[in-house]
Amino acid sequence: MSYEMNQMNDADIRSVCKEKIESLEHWLRRLIDDTLTPVYGDYFLHVDPKGNRLISSSLIQQVNARRAKEPERYPRNIDAVLLEDAVGIICKPELFKQHFRIALEGAFPEGRDEARTFLHRLLEPRNNLAHANAISRRQAERIVCYSNDVIDSLKNYYRTLGMQQSYNVPLILKVTDSFGNVFTRSQFQPVHDGGIMLIFTDKTHMFLRPGDTLTIEVEVDPSFDVENYTLSWSSIKSWSDSRITGTKVVIPITNKQVGQQFDVQCRLTSNKDWHRMGMGADDFLMLYYKVLPPLE
Repeated sequence: MSYEMNQMNDADIRSVCKEKIESLEHWLRRLIDDTLTPVYGDYFLHVDPKGNRLISSSLIQQVNARRAKEPERYPRNIDAVLLEDAVGIICKPELFKQHFRIALEGAFPEGRDEARTFLHRLLEPRNNLAHANAISRRQAERIVCYSNDVIDSLKNYYRTLGMQQSYNVPLILKVTDSFGNVFTRSQFQPVHDGGIMLIFTDKTHMFLRPGDTLTIEVEVDPSFDVENYTLSWSSIKSWSDSRITGTKVVIPITNKQVGQQFDVQCRLTSNKDWHRMGMGADDFLMLYYKVLPPLE
């Protein structure tokens, strides 16, 4: 990686590092939420019998302030946790020992002190990137190498968890749209035999008209390789004569989509010769929008 960086300009290096840091933050937030929720429920509010909080009061105040300022950007408490916050939660001695050690032992075999040392080395360059300040080549190398080590460890951990489940298949974890919304799987309603659904037909700020363009992007569990599944998009009121595939769809709204309900469907199908759902897919997303008539 060092040789590759020597061939890159500063703008490209910063872009790579930002992407790595964002991916690392995503994985650490996922680990925290997936691990603590089944044990403590709303772990931001959990207090033990001695009156000790799982999450510090100061962090809760910061999270509440971020969510109040940008509610669409931070739909859940965990989404408002920054890298330094996530490192603080994960490296809290009792939490690391009880909940996070196994997931991170691929990157930090020596345990909590090693994890804290290496993760803390990423905080300064992360903040520099966030505030358009310079980072050194050495810091850039650390961002890429340390982030990859942690992400690889977590991918292996989640693969192991998946193999312990009845159906080890990829699922849609997050949906982003052109209205600026970000939805995680826990915010959806169930549909069919294990799919997810949201209905926006009563959300006036999300009404569409012919001439608008609707963009939707999904994020699939990244512990599964993208080569091992396909995503296909469709609708009863189709907007295209060809098959639309991939994580992102761009839908031009025309008179054909006008109506009380315009459905957008996304079907995830693994390459296995068996599937989790009766429809022959492994996950299914359904979104409903209202499309008003064109303005005269």
